[in-house]
Amino acid sequence: MPIETSRGGASFPAGTAADVAALVELLGPAAADGRLREGLGEELAYVAGVCPQLFRPHQEEVVTRLFDGFEVGFDDMCVLLDGAPDACVEHLVRRLRERWSYREAWALAAIGTDAAHAAIAELVRGGADPQEFEDCGVWTPPTGPAQRRFSPHRRAVHRRPASGPVELLTADHPVGLPLAQVVRDPDATAVAWHYLSLRIAEIPGMPRWPTERVHLASPCGSMGWTLSAAVGDDGRWHDEVLTSDEAGGEDDAVDNDGGGGLGTVLLRPYDADLVYANWHILSTPGVFGTAGGPAIGLYPNPHCRSCDRLMFHVVTVQNYLREYGHGWRTLYLCEDCRITTCTATNWN
Repeated sequence: MPIETSRGGASFPAGTAADVAALVELLGPAAADGRLREGLGEELAYVAGVCPQLFRPHQEEVVTRLFDGFEVGFDDMCVLLDGAPDACVEHLVRRLRERWSYREAWALAAIGTDAAHAAIAELVRGGADPQEFEDCGVWTPPTGPAQRRFSPHRRAVHRRPASGPVELLTADHPVGLPLAQVVRDPDATAVAWHYLSLRIAEIPGMPRWPTERVHLASPCGSMGWTLSAAVGDDGRWHDEVLTSDEAGGEDDAVDNDGGGGLGTVLLRPYDADLVYANWHILSTPGVFGTAGGPAIGLYPNPHCRSCDRLMFHVVTVQNYLREYGHGWRTLYLCEDCRITTCTATNWN
């Protein structure tokens, strides 16, 4: 079983209905045992990736009776609690009204049902900070229920080396494209480095998008920047807008078209062939991030610069995918305004 535990020692079995039921029972004592709670979180990340259907019979018990021992990342929580019964929503709302807890807010955001989205909207309009849910990727519009701004489906971003620039021209998901294929005017742009382009139709649950591909690219700078662009009919960017917390430095000398690191990406399903460690899959050789699901990292998700709607998460990768800068690189889009936004944030 490809689980690497951070605490050392053997992992708990987690591949059958009986195994998962045993893990759930351990959530009770885990509430008072941080080491056990951490270990169970690693096992439950495997369950979320490989056999989430085995957890569904336990959703209500976990939320209403065992939640204090249930410690998983938000992305895994979205899988494990997806579609949980309305009794879970009612319980979480009652708890949040008594005493606010970000973990219970996460759980409510993770459920993803009509009842959960209606409850989130009611909480926000009743005075709850909308940022608590927007940081999870759930937006409350001026009217109507809250909305998930990410796909519930996840794919592992697995990088393979490319033989050269010619291979990139026919690759579905190239790494290291020339800037002329990403931006309309490469001589008058803040864009300096291409990480990844994806055929968006190959990521389940994405909104409709007018072009075949979406791009994740970077300006000069290690982290702390946000790069937004309009997208033309040919998929290339124009009207780029850059905001950055960094001053310029040695990174200003980056050379995308001669910088090497060329590759292609395979979008792999979450399954038993991935390595699950420290609540993520990034110990899997060649895997550098996730397409779909919520954004990785506890940072505010951007709003569209045109309509102010919370943007839809597409992919988050480590900078090591094509090494430049530091930290997470994340791509969002607004399907209504044809705007993309890329961000660079630190590890957390």
